[in-house]
Amino acid sequence: MKKYPYFEGWYLKHQANGEMIAFIPAVHAGITGEWEASVQVITGEGAWNFPYPVSECSIDKKNFRIKIGDNLFSKKGIKVDLKNREMSIKGGISYGPFTGLKKDIMGPFRLLPFLECNHGVVSMRHRARGSVTVNGKTLDMTGGTGYIETDWGHSFPKEYVWTQCLFNGKQEGSIMLSAADVPLWGRSFRGVICAAYLGGHMYRMATYLGARIVRYNEREVYLKQRKLFLKVTKLGERSFGLYAPQKGSMSRIIRESPVCRVRYQMWYGKKSILDITDNNASFEAVRAQQP
Repeated sequence: MKKYPYFEGWYLKHQANGEMIAFIPAVHAGITGEWEASVQVITGEGAWNFPYPVSECSIDKKNFRIKIGDNLFSKKGIKVDLKNREMSIKGGISYGPFTGLKKDIMGPFRLLPFLECNHGVVSMRHRARGSVTVNGKTLDMTGGTGYIETDWGHSFPKEYVWTQCLFNGKQEGSIMLSAADVPLWGRSFRGVICAAYLGGHMYRMATYLGARIVRYNEREVYLKQRKLFLKVTKLGERSFGLYAPQKGSMSRIIRESPVCRVRYQMWYGKKSILDITDNNASFEAVRAQQP
């Protein structure tokens, strides 16, 4: 086991036919060192948490295989069987080949052992096939797409904006952006990481690549990296509460808009390379907790 406080989780998003469902399997331990596991589920209708004893959790990060209870999350796909008093979710979704990044999204910051939170991208985009039944309603993911990322450390940043979108139709692709408060050597700065997979080409923007945050608030992030520009604007929202780590314990409540109207615009110089408004984007804007 890792030293505590510690958390590690994976965000597996699936999207097809106007429907979205995401799963967050995780393992975590607070300052008391009591290890627990959980699976959170997010749909366009709400969010639910299913706790498990850590004895029912096994993790193989090298081969990407996480098993919690009767639920399996792997590079081949997922199988879920979750049930409590208000929610029942069962089914399976298989995956096509992953679209990974050639280099770690954290860049040189991955070498810093004391960051409160680390981020990784497992797959920017992959095919999905199968279905899950949520309280009697079947969500058919066949012909759809998926996205997977991971976080680990002891706490989510005190303030951050995160968004992810799978583009389908005329302009296919995937984008992930995170702008967050990063504590470093007694101070803090606002850092950013972003990957956009568009038309078979991967664009990267990050603080360590020279990206600068021109504008940042709960509804908009505007980045500049030499001749590359990105503007993300939230146009609508319907948010639900999720559990997030604070000193390893899943005791912090954040708000995510899992099916949100967001506009993404990207330019290289004066040439537009992306301008799309999507109604199924995911978006989180989190402020610092008051003391």
